[in-house]
Amino acid sequence: MVSRFCRGNVAVRTKCYYSKGEYDAFVAKNHPLILSFLRSRRLDESEFYDVVVFGFLKAADAYLSKPELRTRFKFGTIAYVKMRDALSEYRRQQNRQKRKGYTVSLDAPFGDEDGLLTLHDVLSAPDSRMMDFETELLMLELASRLSKRDMRVLRMRAQGYKLWEIAKGQRMTVKYISDLLAGLRETVLAVWNKKE
Repeated sequence: MVSRFCRGNVAVRTKCYYSKGEYDAFVAKNHPLILSFLRSRRLDESEFYDVVVFGFLKAADAYLSKPELRTRFKFGTIAYVKMRDALSEYRRQQNRQKRKGYTVSLDAPFGDEDGLLTLHDVLSAPDSRMMDFETELLMLELASRLSKRDMRVLRMRAQGYKLWEIAKGQRMTVKYISDLLAGLRETVLAVWNKKE
């Protein structure tokens, strides 16, 4: 009889020496082997039953569909080997690096009692050194595009000087400084947008 039931794979047709009823009866009769295997390995039934049962079912399929196995081995031997293989594969997959990653909450507090912070607070807090570094990088990019005079005016404005203070320091009129900064606005925005 050619059956699709053997191997459990619809795409594979193999010579099958048993019916589904025979298979079900054989599995039910030998089911205590699963519990025996779990007890002998001191494994929690609620956690590992689903892992080893598939090895047991593969063993039953192989044992019933291959007459040469029935003449050479007892079913218990085949079942124990297949269940051990299923357990090994499960443990191998559980020990993969991606399954060993730590889950960290952004809201979990850490630190000493005086200053409990969350990871979100730490990651989103502005770092003055980093901000100074980013500002300096922007200024270097602007310096490559602007004249020395324009850069001096722009630096003074970035440092917080008022228009009249810049005009006095550079010996220019306030109107000229205002017009100069308005003209530099597009260049500054182009450099800023390039950064992002």
